[in-house]
Amino acid sequence: MMRFLSILLLLAGLVLAGYGGAQWLEKQHRAQEPAEMAIASAPAADEAMEAAPAPAAAEDATEDAGMAMEEEGLPEIGDSAAAADDDMMAETAAAPLARSLPAPSLDEEPMFTGEGAPIAPMSRSLGAEEESLAGIEVAPDVMAAAPPAADPAEAFLSTLKTVPVAHETPATAEYKRPFEAVLAIDATGDDTAVDALPGRGNIEEGTAKVSKKVEARLSGSGFAIKAMTPEQQTISPLTENTWRWQVTPLTAGNQELTFDIYAIDDGPAVPLRTFHNTVTVQVTGLNRAIAFADQANPLAVFLGGVGSILAGLFGAIKFVRKR
Repeated sequence: MMRFLSILLLLAGLVLAGYGGAQWLEKQHRAQEPAEMAIASAPAADEAMEAAPAPAAAEDATEDAGMAMEEEGLPEIGDSAAAADDDMMAETAAAPLARSLPAPSLDEEPMFTGEGAPIAPMSRSLGAEEESLAGIEVAPDVMAAAPPAADPAEAFLSTLKTVPVAHETPATAEYKRPFEAVLAIDATGDDTAVDALPGRGNIEEGTAKVSKKVEARLSGSGFAIKAMTPEQQTISPLTENTWRWQVTPLTAGNQELTFDIYAIDDGPAVPLRTFHNTVTVQVTGLNRAIAFADQANPLAVFLGGVGSILAGLFGAIKFVRKR
């Protein structure tokens, strides 16, 4: 039984294989039919090409047709074709020109040629850069050149004014005895500032460039100096400005005093002028003992004082014993 079923299955497989092969052959045959038809139509096209008249024959036929049209008084075919080509070329050339030329406005006056025929004004197309810059307005401040920066030194000097200056110190001074030093600036228009000084010592005059606000300082290594008036003052156009200091000599001999004048502004003080005076400090009488005590060693002074006391006591005791 199993053998019989196997034979039946084998036969069924053979039948299916034969049916599938037949279907495949039929599809191949259908695919080859269009190619065979194209190959078959190729000779027919070649025969049609051979039957067509040669170019020379076609030209002869065109010439014969032209001669016939001349005899009948009709325009030649070649002339009409050339005229049509000329019209087409003229239209083609005129088309870009018409697109690039704007229509003349009423405000514009037409241009005329030599024959008097008006011509529309020509317009130039802007390039890419010109179109991008056409709508940009440049401010006049940007186009104008920036003015050169002013020199700070020149601007500062322009604010200064030259005025007379005078200062007074004593020719001689005593050790540890205070005296007065005076400086005067006159911005009222007068030629001298001596009128504002006491007039009892050594007076020197000069000029200086000063600002609206001035600071005067007095210095000296051999002196103790104390300001009696404000060191910073605003220059007055009505009366003289004076600065006074109390000066105490601390060293004997020739000592130097220095007057410094500064301009006061928003920034730091700017020196304007310097004057120098020499004062001779003398030491006499009691001042000599004071000077010795100031300059001596304190321990030596103390021991000297103790020794003096002991010596006095010893002398007093001896004197009492003799009596």
